[in-house]
Amino acid sequence: MASIDSVTLLSEAEYGCEHLATILSQDENTAGQFKSSFIKTHHKLAPQTTPSSGTSQQKPGLHYSSLLKPKYTCLTCSEACVNGDRKTHTQKTGHRFYMESRGRAVFCQGCGDFVYDHGLERLRSSAPDSMLTAPNKRRFSESSSDELYVRSNANKRPCAKQGVRGLFNLGQTCYLNVVLQTLLHDPILNTYFLGNGHQSHDCTVRDCIGCAVAEAFSDFNSSDKAEGFAALSLLLASWRASPTLAGYQQQDAHEYYQFLVDKLHSSTDGHQENHEKGCSCFFHKTFYGKLRSSVTCDKCGNVTRTEDPMVDLSLDVQAKKRAMGGGTGLSSAPTLNGCLESYTSPERLMADVYNCSGCGGTPQKATKQLRIKKLPAILCMQLKRFEHTFSVSEKVEGKIDFPLSINMLPYTTNPHTQRIDKSRFMYDLSSAVVHKGKLDAGHYYVYCRQGDQWMLFNDDQVTAVTEAEVLSADAYLLFYNLRSLASPR
Repeated sequence: MASIDSVTLLSEAEYGCEHLATILSQDENTAGQFKSSFIKTHHKLAPQTTPSSGTSQQKPGLHYSSLLKPKYTCLTCSEACVNGDRKTHTQKTGHRFYMESRGRAVFCQGCGDFVYDHGLERLRSSAPDSMLTAPNKRRFSESSSDELYVRSNANKRPCAKQGVRGLFNLGQTCYLNVVLQTLLHDPILNTYFLGNGHQSHDCTVRDCIGCAVAEAFSDFNSSDKAEGFAALSLLLASWRASPTLAGYQQQDAHEYYQFLVDKLHSSTDGHQENHEKGCSCFFHKTFYGKLRSSVTCDKCGNVTRTEDPMVDLSLDVQAKKRAMGGGTGLSSAPTLNGCLESYTSPERLMADVYNCSGCGGTPQKATKQLRIKKLPAILCMQLKRFEHTFSVSEKVEGKIDFPLSINMLPYTTNPHTQRIDKSRFMYDLSSAVVHKGKLDAGHYYVYCRQGDQWMLFNDDQVTAVTEAEVLSADAYLLFYNLRSLASPR
């Protein structure tokens, strides 16, 4: 599984951002053209000395009088844009990268921010540049003491790397604590929030969940404190966003996770409310997958397919235990793979629940099957432990065996594809949420992976544990991370 450090290094050290990585890691021709355009624009925007009073002719290049109002030169087509025109230009042409006129920094419209790329800076400093006449500019070479200092100190502080801080229980808020701890220990989300992915200083949304989570990431990684902290802003924002969450009654961690993901998605600029139309925002790509349902008529063979967004997989543990004859022995404990097989296996439908369009809309017996069409980067699986009927609501007890790594390919719409990169479907366990107690009087705690070490977070109490302890837990929620983020999905 990728660690926080490796993801941070990948996105901040190897390349300036994921969009630059796409360009610079392509073939030599594409990367070379971009670098050539970068250097040409760099020279073009180099500051010039002010012409003498007796000279009316202006030299080419940027003059000091124009530094008061920065412009952004497109690195693809060289068109100059003011701040407000960048987005329009990108939407029209697909060009993402610009060079700002005053400091000649690279701006990525895809990220909506300036980006620093070590390779491009090396290219900039090594290229001949007779136009650099600003007195305080020092050249930056690989062997310089400046670079040696930057390279040896440009990583997260030790306390931020450890990330072993508990969360105070503010009164039946263990459901919030376990979900938030899961997010706080996720490498993908660390890269996003610690890299200013959510611009809280520009956000005008009242009680914004994105701002509250960003604040939690900042507090959690603070170098000034080692003890636990309280996610009060997130709790209050959650209460205001959902009346059912308001108050100190116990809540379901799974339902809170669904609520939190939905609100994070809504907090992103340019997001699509209708998931069926597709959305390119960070949270949609990270949390949302797609589920396909196929219903085949037994009489005419007509197949009806529907696709719906999914934020998690809810697996029926009790149904699997019944299928195994009760699952009373240790050797017969249900497995996560077995639950997934049951979830994606064909299911018989009686004629009173399905009307076939191929048979004139008449009731027919049919076979229904669920398959995963698109997998998210962060995959949540709920092992359903709470059953609700008309007469009673109860908790399902019993151990479910789950692995540290899992191949999700067999449960997709193309399970038997031969020529396919299987690494695109390999997931590693990142956290396991446990519920102890009864349905109406229980407590949540969570195991989270921190680098190569597993930690138990029980509100503000933090304990180091072994892999064996994690795998023996009676998990309620399991979170898996896609192993290879570089693979196209």
